[in-house]
Amino acid sequence: MKIRHRALLFLAALLASCGTDSTQSPNADPPVLSAQLDGRYAQSIRIEGDQFTATGPGQEIVLTFAAQGMVNVKQFELRLEIEPVNALAFEGSSFIATDPFLTPPFSIELTEEGLWRTGGASITETKRGDDILGTLTLRTGDGFTAGMQVQVRVAFFSLGPSFSDRDSYTAADLNMGVVINGG
Repeated sequence: MKIRHRALLFLAALLASCGTDSTQSPNADPPVLSAQLDGRYAQSIRIEGDQFTATGPGQEIVLTFAAQGMVNVKQFELRLEIEPVNALAFEGSSFIATDPFLTPPFSIELTEEGLWRTGGASITETKRGDDILGTLTLRTGDGFTAGMQVQVRVAFFSLGPSFSDRDSYTAADLNMGVVINGG
C-alpha cells in the first residue's frame, strides 16, 4: 500500500512540474482525429470513439487516446481546450490511463488558462509500439442542448521517458480534436 501511495504522490508531483506555457489554438480549422508526430518518442497520436454526439445534459462522450510507434515512453500529458467552456461538466468528467500508466489522484485538473489537463505515468515499465494511452469520459453540462456543437481541441500533448525529457506539441502542431455533434 505504501508503494501505491508513493506512486500517487510521484504522479501529482510529476504533473505539477510540467510546463505551464499558454497553448491555446490560434487557428479556426476544424480539428482532425489524428496527427503525425515528428519527435523521438512516438510516430502519431489519434482519438478513437464510436460517436461524438449528445442530446442533453448529463450524457457521456468517450474519447480514447492512442499512440503509434512509441519508444521508451513512461509519461504523457494532454491539455484540452473546450469551446464553449460551459458546455461540458468538469466535475462529472474523468480520465483513466491504460496500464502500466497511472492516473493522478485528480484525473483532470483545470489550468489557469482554462485548459483541462490530464495524463499518466508509469513507475516501472516503458511503453513501446502501438497502444492506448487512456480514455477520457466527458459529461455534458446542465445547459447542453440537442444540436449544440462543442469543440474539444488538443491544445498540448507531450510524451517521453521523464518530465525533463519529452517531445511536446502545441495545438498549431496537431490541429487535433473532435467536434461533439459536428455532423
